Order: sequence, then C-alpha cells, then structure tokens
Amino acid sequence: MAFWNKIFQRGRSRADPLPTGRVTVAGINKNSILSPYRSRQSDILSNLRNIREEAEAIDFLKRVNPDVSMALWNFLRLSNQGHKMHFYESKNKERRMPEVESMWQEFASRVNEISNAGLDGLVDILHQMAFMRGAQAVEVEINKARNDIVDVHPVVPQTIQWEIEERDGRKVWIPYQQQMMKKVSLEKGKANFFWVPTDPDPDDPRGNLIMAPVLDAIDFQMQILQDLAAVLHHQGWPRNDIKLLMERIMQEMPAEIQASPTKQREWLNERWREIKDTMNNLEPDDDYIHWDDVEINLNQGGNTNRSLDVRAIAELVDTQTFSGAKQMAIFMNRNQGITETWGTVQFMIFCSGIASVQRGSKRLIEEVGRLWLRVKGIQGVPYFEYNKVDWQSEEQKVTVKLMWQEFWAIAQLMGWVDADKAASESVDVEKAKSDTPSENIRVSFSAGGKQGGEGDGDKNDGKGGVRNAGNILRLWK
Repeated sequence: MAFWNKIFQRGRSRADPLPTGRVTVAGINKNSILSPYRSRQSDILSNLRNIREEAEAIDFLKRVNPDVSMALWNFLRLSNQGHKMHFYESKNKERRMPEVESMWQEFASRVNEISNAGLDGLVDILHQMAFMRGAQAVEVEINKARNDIVDVHPVVPQTIQWEIEERDGRKVWIPYQQQMMKKVSLEKGKANFFWVPTDPDPDDPRGNLIMAPVLDAIDFQMQILQDLAAVLHHQGWPRNDIKLLMERIMQEMPAEIQASPTKQREWLNERWREIKDTMNNLEPDDDYIHWDDVEINLNQGGNTNRSLDVRAIAELVDTQTFSGAKQMAIFMNRNQGITETWGTVQFMIFCSGIASVQRGSKRLIEEVGRLWLRVKGIQGVPYFEYNKVDWQSEEQKVTVKLMWQEFWAIAQLMGWVDADKAASESVDVEKAKSDTPSENIRVSFSAGGKQGGEGDGDKNDGKGGVRNAGNILRLWK
C-alpha cells in the first residue's frame, strides 16, 4: 500500500475539486415511513386506467400482472450473470493492478447500502430502470475529505427534468431535480451525477420507455379475460329453461284480483318470486316437483349451441403482449410447436437486447470506477465486463469448437500460420508438441464431406487424399 500512497499524494488534482455530499434526494412522492405490508388490488384494470403517467403504469403492472412480472424477471435474471472489474495502468490494457482490484472488491461490497446487496444489487436496479423507466441514473456521494466514496445512489429517472441552457457559448441540456420548494441543478461540477438513457430520440436526453407498448396490450388482455369469464359463466354450464304458463296462471287468479290491473301485477310478481325461490333452494340431487302451470326443460338454454374459440383470441392477445414486453414466446411459457433450433435463435435475439442495455450500465460503473480512482489518488483505467449469457447448448459449443479447430488446422496446412499459433488458438496451449502433423493423420479437402476420391469430380492427389475447391477439412487415421 505504500506505493499507492505515494501515487495518492501526487495523483490527486486540486484544480478541479469534486462536489462532496449528496445532491439528489430519495423518496420523492413517497411516504416517509414504508410499511412491510402491501395492499392487494381488487380491480386491477380500473386502477391501471386511472394511472395517467406511463412509467407509473408500467411500474404498477410489474407488481400485479403475470406477463409483465415474468418479462422483468427474465430480463433481470439474464442481464446480470456476474461481472468482473479489472484495472490497468494504461488504456491498452498493459499490466493489471491486482492490489487496486482487491481494494475495489471491498468498495463494491459496501455500495448500495440500503439493500446490503452491494454492486450486484445496484446493477439489478440500474437494469430495472433501463427496462421499465427509460434510463439509468446514479449519483456518487463523496465524503467531505474527498478521499473516499460514501455510496452510489440510484436515481429514479422520472424525478429528473431537463432544461436547455447556455454554457460556454453552447446550448446544452441541464438536469434538474425538484425538491420540495426548490429546483436543484445536477450538472457537472455541482453533483457527481451520471445518466445513460435507453434508446433516446435525437436531441432528447430523456430516453424511451421500451415497455410503453405493453400498456395497451395488457389493458386489452385484462378486458378480454373479464369478457371471457362472463362468456364462460353464460355458456360453460348447462342451464334449465323454466317456463311459467301464463294462461293457466291467469285461470287460477281470483276474480277480485283480475278486476284490478295493479293487484293483478302484484299477484303475478308474487307468484313469479315464489317459483324462483323454490327453484333456487333446490339441492343438486333434488327432484323437480311442481304444478302443471310450470314447464321445465332440463339442461337446455337459448345459447346451448353457440361456442367461442378461446384459443384464437388468446393467441392474438399473446402476440401483442410479447411484442410490448420485448419477450420471446419461449420465455413466457408459450412455446408450443417451437423447435430446439428456433428456441436457440430466440434466446440469441433476446440476449442481444440484454447486451445493449448492459452497455449502458457498463458505462455507468466505469464512470464510478474512474471517480473512485480519482478520490483514491490512483492512476489507472477501469474495465467493467459482464459474464456472457450461456445461450448455447453443449452440443452447439462443441460443434463450434470443432469448426474453429478445423479452421486453424487448415491455416497451418496451408502455411499461413505456424504450429504454435494454431495450437494456442485451437486448444489454448502455449506451444505445439510438433511442427508437423502425425504421419498417421490423412488430410482431405472436400465440398461434400466425402473422403478418398468419392464422386463430385474430385481428383485423387496420389497420396490417398482428395483436392478440390471445397472448404471442408477432414482428418482421419
């Protein structure tokens, strides 16, 4: 550590002092006390339609809608498969700095103090904001002595407003946060604030809500589910058609009641309620016992022959939901009829989208790393890297590896590279055991993968091999 202390003494610049403390505030538009209990929503669709702000509506759906919740779960779990931070003495990655990396590990374990999840938890929050809220933002809090970072605070993008102002003769966008009765500037020199928008529009620093299209799809999905529930209740169970024979009932009506229309209506209504209550009070295994002024058609109704293709409607709604949630069918438990190959392609496409968002969080973490080096007085370059998502099967990995080995074998046989280069690239060894292939190995190049002069106009080279204009290498004993 003595070496780094010397670097600290001459490496820190006082000409451009860093802002200390925290400028942004948390808990805007939230209660000062957070209860451990969460209230359950009784009418999700009505609550969704009452939320006018898109980001808040998306945030609401991630808690109550299965598809949106699954989309966020898939994205977060796959976008953070672990990561590494390396420090080098120069930009060309010469000479790593293991002592600095050990210091960083200690720092990374204590950031994001509110969740006690360290840098891993902070990365998950950043990715969630990129996916659900249109941008990633953090503020780095430096202590008053300017020799350490207190914490790294994620900032909700919807608390930031932008104003275009003139700085050094240029019109630039300046971020502000409204705090109670004052507006606080977060521009460089006043706050250690870093911002990466998600798919921003030209000349617009805010970023886009990539999940916004899912709002209409989920609204339609919920409405369809409610309508289907009503249809299932109406058509899904057999119903009895009970007919009150008006002519016979009128014959039973007393003469004094028939003389008064008002009494006649009351008498009929009373008779109707009497029969209705009797039928409603029947047990499932009771028999029907009634006078001949009531006619019962068992297990029949006016809509018994009608039907509704629920599957076609579900497929229509699912397509809209997948597109809005930026998901593939295989990730949302709708993978009927999808082959393994097509499932792998979907996985690859999804991982490409994840890599795009990871580039934003990578930039933010590296900004934090540069600031951390500066306050520590250490000269170095940080490189943050995510572990790749393992989307290939073991068979595919082996196939690609064999193709790569064939490529370097061809390069060696053609004299393009030496044996040491081919060995190091193929099997990750420093040097090859031999400069020439074994005499027991026979080599052929064939377009169709055939050996020993078989068909397709191949010409025998007189040595048991085949030469043509193909590009497939075969090695065998």
